[in-house]
Amino acid sequence: MNPAQYFIAINPVGLTGAAAVRYVRDVREHLTWIHRTVSGRILLNCIRRPSFPIEIRPHPTAECNAVGGAEQKAAGAAWTGVVTYTPFAFSAHGSCALLPAGQTFGRLWDEILFHELVHVFRNATGRWNTAPALSFGMRQYDDNEEFIAVLCSNIYVSDRSNRIKSGLRAGHADFSAMAPADAARFGLFMSSKAAFGLVKQFCTDNPIFTKALSDRLADVEYNPIADYYRYPKLCETLSVIGDLKDRARMIDALVAMRIPRAVAAQLIMGIP
Repeated sequence: MNPAQYFIAINPVGLTGAAAVRYVRDVREHLTWIHRTVSGRILLNCIRRPSFPIEIRPHPTAECNAVGGAEQKAAGAAWTGVVTYTPFAFSAHGSCALLPAGQTFGRLWDEILFHELVHVFRNATGRWNTAPALSFGMRQYDDNEEFIAVLCSNIYVSDRSNRIKSGLRAGHADFSAMAPADAARFGLFMSSKAAFGLVKQFCTDNPIFTKALSDRLADVEYNPIADYYRYPKLCETLSVIGDLKDRARMIDALVAMRIPRAVAAQLIMGIP
């Protein structure tokens, strides 16, 4: 994989000698891991544009963090993409190693880089918007953009062409595992009344990207975007009801939407 084909430059700013060489080598390798997956190639192809080149450089502080987005290198200059990412921070001896036990989900090198590239993609398409503020069942995602990045990264983790992976991440607040109920099919929509609207807006903002994730990864373990495109009314209803235990109420709600009771029962009873 040649990063230049996607207008990505790796800049080991602040590093010299062997450290600089190692940085370029490691980041290039992690980009290659992303490129080997179906979801990774979808993202890279959607992000690829000569008018919005991307620079990946070391994170400015030694912390368990990475950042993706856009920047102006000088006043009045065009906006370009940027990721600050230091692979060592996410290694066994880096700053992330100090996190409590179990804080490992969505924390592999390529998973972090994929997450930040989703932020770059949202900026490149002019759709970056942290509003609305998230609360209650969605508060673990912090804001809209982190929700989108975690959602896409979890689909990347579920991608069968992704051979080495950690597991589904519960949110953006930390690297804990997603609860089984949320990881189940339609679980995201049942977790909050806000979930359906957030997914719908994302798909409206970026239809080419989201439809590609839906069409090419329709049957993976976790893909709420595919569920949204296939069963929008069901996702909306489940988001409003939000109670996995009350299956009878779910069936009644679908019947009220003129879905035959037998079909409604088959859909609901098929949910794990």
